[in-house]
Amino acid sequence: KMTAFSKSIFGDPTWPIVSKKFDNLNPIPHHLHWAKWEVYDINSYDNPGVSPSHYHTTAMGLYPFVTKDQFLACMKSFGQGEYNGVRHLSPHTMMHIDNGFVMPNGVLHSPTDLCTHELHVTMDEHFLAEDLTLDGRIGAADAFYACREEDYPKDQHQDWEFLIDTFDFEANQDPDFVRKNARPAIRAEAFTGDGVDAKWIVYGDFLGDQKCSILRLIVEPGGKTNFCPESPALFHTNGGCGRVGKLEVRYHQDMKLGEIYPEIGFITQAALANGGVEIENTGTEPLVLTFDFPQHAHSQTPGVADTN
Repeated sequence: KMTAFSKSIFGDPTWPIVSKKFDNLNPIPHHLHWAKWEVYDINSYDNPGVSPSHYHTTAMGLYPFVTKDQFLACMKSFGQGEYNGVRHLSPHTMMHIDNGFVMPNGVLHSPTDLCTHELHVTMDEHFLAEDLTLDGRIGAADAFYACREEDYPKDQHQDWEFLIDTFDFEANQDPDFVRKNARPAIRAEAFTGDGVDAKWIVYGDFLGDQKCSILRLIVEPGGKTNFCPESPALFHTNGGCGRVGKLEVRYHQDMKLGEIYPEIGFITQAALANGGVEIENTGTEPLVLTFDFPQHAHSQTPGVADTN
């Protein structure tokens, strides 16, 4: 229904990814996506004043010592008591500001309450694994309401044994999960120049394939650069003011719902065919732009040569 509704308003989708920012008061309920993977950019521009030694964590997967029977007992207690306690079974990871992270499908996670820039494919589905959050209670039926039939049959909802049989324990209990999926920012040499710093925030192969990537470009006051990647990209303005091609951009604070702000734009295929766009910092502070690239946007996967 949602797909049909969206198509009736916007027509066929032409951009293959969703680029969003969520800034919840509390961590998101512990959940997993059966099919959808995600990539994250948690940066200091979206989280001003947050110390590098913060206590904002994301619960991920299950501890290696958790048995199938323990997890089954946890799920069977869904809605039966004060709290089913699923996050007690999960390690909590301190998120590294100004670095990236990738989250495979099938893995439990309860994203931090820090403002998070997230990319994923143009659909969403999930299973909610906990029955109590700081925002309220979750009923057992509600835990499955966003599961697609092709991922988790409706006639198996609330069949906790079936859930355990379907659950990917190997992926959720990987002792190297954080090491494999963390993305420390690395220098993007192809886009670096005089007065211009560029870093890949999300990069590399993920689930055996080139998924989305995120590039952060910082242009010093008075600086200019010609930007011509291989693929179209969506961008966010994270700081300063300037010009991207003909588009004047500026970072805003205290924005009001319903107002239009020149912060987000596209680098189009037509612009790339004409040699790219000139980016200029016309202000007195660094111009910070974050570029979102879709899957298979690069002939060589960013970061692979740098990290091997």
